[in-house]
Amino acid sequence: MDDYTLLKTIEFYNPHIKNIDYLLDIPVFRRNVYSTILENLDSIKQIISITGPRRVGKTTILKQLIFDLSKQSDISPSNILYISMDDPYILSRDPNTVFDDIIALYSKYILKKKIGSEKIYFFIDEIHKFPGWELFLKKYYDKGMNIRFVISGSVSSSILSKSRESLAGRIKDFKIYPFSFYEFVEFNVFSNDLLGTSFRENILKILSSIHEVYFSFENMNFLEVFSKFRDIMVDMTLFEDELFSLFYKYLTIGGFIEGWEIHGRGLQYEYLYQTQIEKVLLQDIYILEDIKNTSQLSNLFFQLSSNFGDEISLNSLKKEMSLHRETLERYIKLLTNSNLIVPINKFRENINKSSNIKIFLIDIGIRNSIFKIREEEILSDTVLFSKYISNIVLISLLQKFDRSSIEYYRDREKKIDFIINGINGLTSCNIGFSRNFGSLSSKLKIDKRIIIDTKFALDYKDEILTIPYILFLLMF
Repeated sequence: MDDYTLLKTIEFYNPHIKNIDYLLDIPVFRRNVYSTILENLDSIKQIISITGPRRVGKTTILKQLIFDLSKQSDISPSNILYISMDDPYILSRDPNTVFDDIIALYSKYILKKKIGSEKIYFFIDEIHKFPGWELFLKKYYDKGMNIRFVISGSVSSSILSKSRESLAGRIKDFKIYPFSFYEFVEFNVFSNDLLGTSFRENILKILSSIHEVYFSFENMNFLEVFSKFRDIMVDMTLFEDELFSLFYKYLTIGGFIEGWEIHGRGLQYEYLYQTQIEKVLLQDIYILEDIKNTSQLSNLFFQLSSNFGDEISLNSLKKEMSLHRETLERYIKLLTNSNLIVPINKFRENINKSSNIKIFLIDIGIRNSIFKIREEEILSDTVLFSKYISNIVLISLLQKFDRSSIEYYRDREKKIDFIINGINGLTSCNIGFSRNFGSLSSKLKIDKRIIIDTKFALDYKDEILTIPYILFLLMF
């Protein structure tokens, strides 16, 4: 009876095996990272992991991969298996045998032959909820069985730490962030049937031109970038009102797609608070580590949310929060691994000895849901607006660069908001004009310098490229 129920559970999650048309309901829109994941699925041997915050679209990406694989003539739908470890029945079974049982039943009743002669694609969603998952994957991987594993999880550290410990060299992770502003615009243009064909084609053409610069950005000199952007901005002015209207919407709702579909700002904020704060602080954290005093952790998160984007002294913060230094560092790590905050370190400082860091939020919509911030409040406060731009810029940069590649610098009144360590060296990046930006970049031996203007200015002067924020964000 148990095997029968488990087989029925497997069949429930894999309707595409009997009816390929089931996959036609999969969302058409693809995230920017999607094509890279799809290419890696066949080009590398490693297990592919997809991690990121709750409700960011990880399961959708898995289903889209299944859809695209099923369209290939040399892959049978029965060679593609999907399982969610979040299923109550699967969670109720013996964790020491359930994984092997799934493989055995799939092989016997669905594949109807031993695994080996043909490649099998095995997608496992919410894998962090399966105790000892890394040991089972290591066993099947090291046996050389012809299975391509793709896994996903909301608790990134649970996957990444175990991949370093037990699956070293066997796993490649793709971190999925909330939608960037570029993706937000593309999605809205792509999915809005009320827009005329000509309007849609023209604005998508502009986005395509901007992305062409994005793909070659690190290899181009800034005078060339300026020239290309100058031409693009001529076309952008035709859609300036529409683009700014979309940005102001993004500024308040943020990058979680399900929040966009809810009508009413109050309900949107309630959704974000419940899914991204309450469930993470009160549920996901316990998957990582038992926290006896959840109020301390919550209070720390709200404090960091209030001071997002500011340089924070850990020594001052521990006194203010009445925490030991080790506890404070542990909590910050937990909030980071649970995909609520994004800390960045000071340039060229020893990470383990640094006393100052900057903390950003995984999505600005989360902050708005906490403090019930309205759009007009952000737009009327130039300092607050710059901080919001800074947070959005960082999350945009993380679509392309690892977090360890992005730092900041501050020396008394002199500062550089972001220093990006790219393929071709360092790039300094400031939000808005700063009098000492050029000289400080020279002192730190940074040749590529960008000012992200908080209005609509484009310029290239004194080896500094000034880009309007809305154009910069449309690159990512």
